[in-house]
Amino acid sequence: MMRPLFTPIRIALFVAIIAAFAAGLVLVPAGTMLPVHWGVSGEADGFLPREWALLIPLLMVALVWTVFYVVGRVAKPSDAAAGRYSAGVAITALTGLALVLEAATVLIGLGVALNMVQLLGLALGVLLVVLGNAMPKSQPNSFAGLRMPTTLSDPANWQATHRLTGLLCIIGGLVLIVAALLLPASALIWWLLGCVFVPILIGVAYSLSYARRAKS
Repeated sequence: MMRPLFTPIRIALFVAIIAAFAAGLVLVPAGTMLPVHWGVSGEADGFLPREWALLIPLLMVALVWTVFYVVGRVAKPSDAAAGRYSAGVAITALTGLALVLEAATVLIGLGVALNMVQLLGLALGVLLVVLGNAMPKSQPNSFAGLRMPTTLSDPANWQATHRLTGLLCIIGGLVLIVAALLLPASALIWWLLGCVFVPILIGVAYSLSYARRAKS
C-alpha cells in the first residue's frame, strides 16, 4: 500500500491553504471578481466571483488526493509499493503548488500587483526540479512515472529511462525558473511547454531506443 495520505507536511500545507482561503473571505471584499485564467500575453482573461476563485486551489487538492487515494487502494500491493515514493512526492508537491495559487489569489484580491504568469512559471519550475529528483528513485509501477510497455516490462529500461528523464526535468525546471525571472509573460508560455514536454518526449524516445538495443 501507499504511505498514509495524511502525512504531517501535507496536513500542514492543507491547513495553510484553509487559512489562506478563510483570510481571503475575510479580507477580499464581497463581490470582487478575481482572475483565474491568463492568456499567452500574460493578461488575465477569465474571472470568477471571490468565493469560487478562492475555492479552486482547494478543489485541486481534493482532486489530487482523491485520485492518488483511489489508485493506491485499487492497485496491487506490489504495484502500489513500487510507486510509493514518487507518488508521495507528487502529492506533496502539487499540494504546495495549490498553496501558492491560494496565497496569490488572496494577494491579487487585496490589490497586490502580481505577475501571475511569472509566478506560475517559477512554481512549475520548482515542481519540475522536485519531480525530476524523485523519478530515478521510483520502481516499475502502473500509476507513477513514464508508464510504457518498454519501461514496465524491463526494470533496467525503467531505471535508465527515469534517470535520464529525471535529470532532464531538473534541467528543464532550472531553465524555466530563469526564464520566468528574465522573460516577458508573452514568451514564457513557450518555455513552459518546452521545459515540460521536451524531457518527456526525449524520455519516451530513449526508452524505445533502449528496448531496441536490448533486443539486438
